[in-house]
Amino acid sequence: MLRTAVFVFVAQFALIADSVVALSGEVLQLQQVLTELSNDYNQHNFTKFTDDYQAALREYGEGDNGEETVVQAFLKKLKSGKTKAVKRLVREWGDYKVALGKHYNETENNLRMAIFESNEILTEKLNEQYKKGLISYATQLNDLADLTDEEFLTMNGLQAMNETDSSRRTRQASNRFYQYDRNEKLPAYVDWRKKGYVTPIRNQGQCGSCYAFGALAALEAYHKKKTGKLIDLSPQNVIDCTWEYGNRGCNGGRLVPVFQYAKSHGIMTESSYPYVTVARRDCRWDQRKAVATDNGAYEIQHGDELGLKHAVAKHGPVVVGISGHHRSFRFYRTGIYADEKCDVPSHAVLVVGYGTHKTRGDYWIIKNSWGTNWGKNGYGYMARNKGNMCHIATMASLPK
Repeated sequence: MLRTAVFVFVAQFALIADSVVALSGEVLQLQQVLTELSNDYNQHNFTKFTDDYQAALREYGEGDNGEETVVQAFLKKLKSGKTKAVKRLVREWGDYKVALGKHYNETENNLRMAIFESNEILTEKLNEQYKKGLISYATQLNDLADLTDEEFLTMNGLQAMNETDSSRRTRQASNRFYQYDRNEKLPAYVDWRKKGYVTPIRNQGQCGSCYAFGALAALEAYHKKKTGKLIDLSPQNVIDCTWEYGNRGCNGGRLVPVFQYAKSHGIMTESSYPYVTVARRDCRWDQRKAVATDNGAYEIQHGDELGLKHAVAKHGPVVVGISGHHRSFRFYRTGIYADEKCDVPSHAVLVVGYGTHKTRGDYWIIKNSWGTNWGKNGYGYMARNKGNMCHIATMASLPK
């Protein structure tokens, strides 16, 4: 079973990685152009600056009908004020590093600046589309803006379930699926944050531990409902101790095994088993300090958004898998997120509620684990009843 899970995860990762290969090549090209132009600017050699700019235009062109590369988009930004644009970028990049305490040597600095600029170009394009009403969400740069695509992918640690697993679950474990009355009237708006069932936003860092953060966030709400106490549970407990359940530490895992582990062992608090952003094979679980348990997990039927809505309304927050590896989601700021490019579930988040916007339609409220600089203080809104957008109801589960 573990070998199958690893194979599925590798295949899933390969599928995701295919979508970012082209970008990596463009970033390297942008790095070359930026290195030359920023060096010219810093040395006040403006004659060479102009020559290098013209040479870059000859080599990369100016794009065609909006189908421009990252380099072409950057060169277009320089067209009306070349030195001012580079000056602004150098200043913004410097401020960004200072704010986040980041330090790079000269070679890596130029690459990171190119990544930063390529992401700025993307967010500018998306925000123009948002202003024109072409998309329903806005973006902004955050503390993930200088990560390579490969580094960012490590934060998407949800292992996908293959069809064999899905069919086996349906045949042999139908009692594990969440049951509900399809005709029951539900409230139009739910937000468990306002009821005090959701712990503060946390940051998983560059560890593929979203499965632990998401599942435990659901268990925290469940524990609050059961005991009246809201406590931060320990993702590190899950990361270190669920290897035998098929999870892989910082290299990803599944949601249901977390609830299975909680049933058989119990989960310790964050204060008694602190998060360290790396996986350790030596489990430090202490039975005397385990405080939160469940009775296993319910799962939402594949793609059933009504079932997900019912579970959120009647039971509480539900952990879900979404297609979270796209850059549009990485830099989400506000609005209702929807991206037709969403492919496979790759990242776990917590659905804490739902509602309907008067002009933009139905939405889910999600809690992420990328810190408060992502989205609206760590939270986001995702399209609801829009064809299972980003697979939000494909891998959904909750403690029972």
